[in-house]
Amino acid sequence: MAEFSFNCPFCNLELSIDESGVGQEIECPGCKEVLIIPAPGSGGGAEEAERAPVIPQGNFPEAKIIKNASKSLDVAAKTVKKLRVKSFRHHEHVKDGKDGFDDAVSDFIGQHAEDDIVSLTGFQYTQQLKQNDAEGKETTMPVTEYGVLVEYKA
Repeated sequence: MAEFSFNCPFCNLELSIDESGVGQEIECPGCKEVLIIPAPGSGGGAEEAERAPVIPQGNFPEAKIIKNASKSLDVAAKTVKKLRVKSFRHHEHVKDGKDGFDDAVSDFIGQHAEDDIVSLTGFQYTQQLKQNDAEGKETTMPVTEYGVLVEYKA
Protein backbone atom coordinates (compact mmCIF):
# COMPACT_ATOMS: atom_id res chain seq x y z
CA MET A 1 0.00 0.00 0.00
CA ALA A 2 1.08 3.58 -0.58
CA GLU A 3 2.00 6.13 2.05
CA PHE A 4 0.00 9.32 2.47
CA SER A 5 0.26 12.42 4.66
CA PHE A 6 -2.24 14.13 6.93
CA ASN A 7 -2.08 16.69 9.71
CA CYS A 8 -2.76 16.06 13.39
CA PRO A 9 -6.11 17.73 14.18
CA PHE A 10 -4.75 18.87 17.56
CA CYS A 11 -1.29 20.31 16.83
CA ASN A 12 -1.26 20.38 12.99
CA LEU A 13 1.92 18.25 12.81
CA GLU A 14 2.23 16.60 9.39
CA LEU A 15 2.25 12.82 9.73
CA SER A 16 2.96 10.19 7.06
CA ILE A 17 1.58 6.68 7.31
CA ASP A 18 0.84 3.62 5.22
CA GLU A 19 -2.75 3.35 3.96
CA SER A 20 -3.15 0.07 5.86
CA GLY A 21 -3.35 2.15 9.07
CA VAL A 22 -6.58 3.93 8.10
CA GLY A 23 -9.11 3.91 10.95
CA GLN A 24 -6.58 2.95 13.63
CA GLU A 25 -5.96 5.03 16.75
CA ILE A 26 -2.43 6.36 17.21
CA GLU A 27 -0.72 8.75 19.56
CA CYS A 28 0.57 11.89 17.84
CA PRO A 29 4.34 12.05 18.34
CA GLY A 30 4.10 15.84 18.63
CA CYS A 31 1.30 16.54 21.12
CA LYS A 32 0.69 12.98 22.45
CA GLU A 33 -3.08 13.24 21.74
CA VAL A 34 -4.82 10.09 20.53
CA LEU A 35 -6.22 10.47 17.00
CA ILE A 36 -7.81 8.24 14.38
CA ILE A 37 -5.96 7.92 11.07
CA PRO A 38 -8.22 9.37 8.35
CA ALA A 39 -8.69 7.84 4.90
CA PRO A 40 -6.48 9.41 2.21
CA GLY A 41 -8.14 12.54 0.84
CA SER A 42 -10.79 12.62 3.60
CA GLY A 43 -9.26 15.52 5.48
CA GLY A 44 -6.13 16.61 7.19
CA GLY A 45 -3.87 16.36 4.15
CA ALA A 46 -2.22 19.29 2.37
CA GLU A 47 -4.20 18.62 -0.82
CA GLU A 48 -7.44 18.87 1.17
CA ALA A 49 -6.57 22.32 2.56
CA GLU A 50 -6.27 23.76 -0.95
CA ARG A 51 -9.84 22.82 -1.94
CA ALA A 52 -12.71 25.09 -0.95
CA PRO A 53 -15.50 23.41 1.01
CA VAL A 54 -18.61 22.42 -0.92
CA ILE A 55 -21.75 24.10 0.39
CA PRO A 56 -24.93 22.18 -0.43
CA GLN A 57 -27.57 24.12 -2.36
CA GLY A 58 -31.34 23.79 -2.30
CA ASN A 59 -34.27 23.89 0.09
CA PHE A 60 -33.93 22.16 3.40
CA PRO A 61 -36.66 21.18 5.86
CA GLU A 62 -37.15 23.41 8.88
CA ALA A 63 -35.06 22.31 11.83
CA LYS A 64 -37.00 21.09 14.84
CA ILE A 65 -35.75 20.84 18.38
CA ILE A 66 -36.65 17.51 19.91
CA LYS A 67 -36.71 17.54 23.69
CA ASN A 68 -35.39 14.43 25.36
CA ALA A 69 -37.73 14.02 28.31
CA SER A 70 -35.75 11.13 29.76
CA LYS A 71 -32.81 13.27 30.85
CA SER A 72 -32.97 16.93 31.81
CA LEU A 73 -29.99 19.27 31.46
CA ASP A 74 -29.70 19.46 35.26
CA VAL A 75 -29.35 15.69 35.52
CA ALA A 76 -26.92 15.62 32.59
CA ALA A 77 -24.77 18.31 34.22
CA LYS A 78 -24.55 16.27 37.42
CA THR A 79 -23.41 13.16 35.56
CA VAL A 80 -20.38 14.83 33.97
CA LYS A 81 -17.33 13.24 35.52
CA LYS A 82 -14.52 15.41 36.83
CA LEU A 83 -10.86 14.47 36.97
CA ARG A 84 -9.79 13.54 40.51
CA VAL A 85 -6.58 12.31 42.15
CA LYS A 86 -6.00 9.95 45.07
CA SER A 87 -2.61 9.32 46.60
CA PHE A 88 -1.62 6.17 48.46
CA ARG A 89 1.45 6.43 50.68
CA HIS A 90 2.92 3.06 51.65
CA HIS A 91 3.49 3.80 55.35
CA GLU A 92 -0.21 4.66 55.81
CA HIS A 93 -1.19 1.10 54.87
CA VAL A 94 1.16 -0.83 57.18
CA LYS A 95 -0.60 -1.84 60.41
CA ASP A 96 0.72 -4.24 63.06
CA GLY A 97 3.50 -5.43 60.71
CA LYS A 98 0.99 -6.30 57.95
CA ASP A 99 1.48 -4.54 54.61
CA GLY A 100 -1.95 -3.69 53.16
CA PHE A 101 -0.71 -1.22 50.53
CA ASP A 102 -1.33 -3.43 47.48
CA ASP A 103 -4.79 -4.42 48.72
CA ALA A 104 -5.76 -0.78 49.37
CA VAL A 105 -4.70 0.34 45.88
CA SER A 106 -6.32 -2.70 44.24
CA ASP A 107 -9.58 -2.18 46.15
CA PHE A 108 -9.72 1.49 45.13
CA ILE A 109 -9.07 0.69 41.46
CA GLY A 110 -11.65 -2.11 41.57
CA GLN A 111 -14.33 0.35 42.71
CA HIS A 112 -13.99 2.34 39.46
CA ALA A 113 -14.73 1.45 35.85
CA GLU A 114 -11.63 0.65 33.82
CA ASP A 115 -12.30 3.62 31.50
CA ASP A 116 -12.43 5.97 34.51
CA ILE A 117 -8.84 5.21 35.58
CA VAL A 118 -6.70 7.76 33.74
CA SER A 119 -3.24 6.94 35.08
CA LEU A 120 -1.24 5.33 37.87
CA THR A 121 2.03 7.04 38.76
CA GLY A 122 4.54 5.79 41.27
CA PHE A 123 6.39 8.25 43.49
CA GLN A 124 8.95 8.32 46.29
CA TYR A 125 8.80 10.44 49.41
CA THR A 126 10.79 10.85 52.61
CA GLN A 127 9.27 10.79 56.05
CA GLN A 128 10.86 11.29 59.46
CA LEU A 129 10.78 8.07 61.49
CA LYS A 130 10.96 8.44 65.27
CA GLN A 131 12.95 5.85 67.20
CA ASN A 132 14.83 5.47 70.45
CA ASP A 133 18.61 5.16 70.38
CA ALA A 134 20.66 2.85 72.64
CA GLU A 135 20.44 5.34 75.51
CA GLY A 136 16.64 5.61 75.24
CA LYS A 137 16.79 9.09 73.70
CA GLU A 138 14.21 9.73 70.97
CA THR A 139 15.73 10.56 67.58
CA THR A 140 14.36 11.05 64.09
CA MET A 141 15.71 9.46 60.97
CA PRO A 142 14.69 10.11 57.34
CA VAL A 143 13.22 7.05 55.62
CA THR A 144 12.50 6.86 51.90
CA GLU A 145 9.10 5.37 51.09
CA TYR A 146 6.99 4.88 47.98
CA GLY A 147 3.44 5.49 46.90
CA VAL A 148 1.02 5.62 43.98
CA LEU A 149 -0.94 8.56 42.59
CA VAL A 150 -4.17 7.51 40.88
CA GLU A 151 -5.83 9.91 38.42
CA TYR A 152 -9.46 8.95 37.84
CA LYS A 153 -12.81 10.30 36.69
CA ALA A 154 -15.64 10.56 39.21
